Amino acid sequence: MKRILFALLLGAFLSGGGAMAQGRAAARGGKATSVSRIQTVRLDDPILVFYREKPPGNAAQQLVMDAKVLPQLAKLPFEELIARPDIYFDGIDNREIPGSAKNKDKLRLVGSYGLSNSKRQPAGDGRSQYVHLRKPKQGVFYVFQDDASQYRSLVNDGHGGSRVDFQANVLPGIDSVRAVYVLRLLDPAQRGASIR
Repeated sequence: MKRILFALLLGAFLSGGGAMAQGRAAARGGKATSVSRIQTVRLDDPILVFYREKPPGNAAQQLVMDAKVLPQLAKLPFEELIARPDIYFDGIDNREIPGSAKNKDKLRLVGSYGLSNSKRQPAGDGRSQYVHLRKPKQGVFYVFQDDASQYRSLVNDGHGGSRVDFQANVLPGIDSVRAVYVLRLLDPAQRGASIR
């Protein structure tokens, strides 16, 4: 029953009504479809990378990409890495879905960590780690242009994790980043409450 409800809600979300004009956009690493300000991207072998920038840089970000892109972590500096169209930030918002108000209390757009299905493994650059992600039930990740201010203060804590340093700016000159989200069906007890 839960799967049927999710499928019905997903169909309503994707159709979006007449207010959401459909278009198309190309992206390396997957076929991207644009619906108003939303894009969707399919990744053949999605992974979540816990990225740590090479010193003297101090950025600590969660990035989503296809596994075939992983070798680029050892080759490219952080600025060039995040400029690639096939590398995305992992969304940190808990977003309401656009469209019909009747669906907003049943679905949310959240980051991808809940899809992880493996232990952390070395990413090959000597600093970062990654986990494999299950493909979302709907088959796609949703891409938004997030305000960079939500990400620019995330730095390496020196112990393999990250921390917030409001004095830091690891994204100088960048106003927005491409972040991916997945749809999550809320249980009735969660509706109307924050889930992140």
